[in-house]
Amino acid sequence: MHGVENDLRRLQWPAAARADRYGGIGTAVSAQQIQFIDVGQRRVRYLDQGSGQPLLLCHGFIGSLENFHTWGPAFSVNRRVLIPDLPGCGETAAGDPPFTVTSHAEFLDAFANRLGLKDHDVGGICLGATVALEYASRFPERIDRLVLHTPIYSPQTLRAAFKRQVAAFTAGPVFWVVDRLRRNRVVSDLYKRFLVEGPGVDPYDAQVNFDNQLRADGRAARQWLRDGVTRDYRDFLRGWRKPVLIVVAADDRTVDVNAIRGLRDLMPQAEIRVIESAGHGWTPTLIAAQVEAISAFLKA
Repeated sequence: MHGVENDLRRLQWPAAARADRYGGIGTAVSAQQIQFIDVGQRRVRYLDQGSGQPLLLCHGFIGSLENFHTWGPAFSVNRRVLIPDLPGCGETAAGDPPFTVTSHAEFLDAFANRLGLKDHDVGGICLGATVALEYASRFPERIDRLVLHTPIYSPQTLRAAFKRQVAAFTAGPVFWVVDRLRRNRVVSDLYKRFLVEGPGVDPYDAQVNFDNQLRADGRAARQWLRDGVTRDYRDFLRGWRKPVLIVVAADDRTVDVNAIRGLRDLMPQAEIRVIESAGHGWTPTLIAAQVEAISAFLKA
């Protein structure tokens, strides 16, 4: 308990700290918690932290395990936190296509089997939540709890402006221009500031996100995104009766927050936490609130 309280106090400190306050993405998580394992033809890097009921987490679009650098220390108090770099992300090679939500869920299944996981919890962020939903829908008997952060669970939950961005930026030759521009920090920051994340993003998390962009595989990212925004898990969620927590920022620019609030109509048991004064970007306010909400859910 004291470990979580201390972590929350640290997260609530002002964001005046520099973007390199942890020494760069290489030190976002402790090297002692990083492992490697062969899954099929891929050498997979993953975080393995803590002990207890396993919590298998999926990072978001062109992310990596470093995106969870505040989650691991908090949740490992009473969970074994497991976070693989998905194919084409972080330090896991893309390998051969396809790179779809289904193939990523199959990758998670192979990863879980290699580790010998039995009953466990699963969760994800944004498109990682889509992968978590596909995985849970295939193996519901294994899953005890769902943790869904900004879940893209249906095309109907996406904002119209974001759907237009996805259609335009992943189309034909346009995508390859975008793929080059993602390596330009100024262009990347301007795009995310005004079209996706909003202001006040934690400087270190912004650096982690950019570093992740640089090492992501473009073809894998494009296919995952194009497929992910078409998936619809409303029927699965309607039948889910185990515990589920859904976390979303009130001012998120990618998803319809009112639609996510309405998920309680499908799942009366769902805990839905809408974090005020926060958008898609991980500000210090959002980081602290989401850690608090998820920690409480995992302890219940």
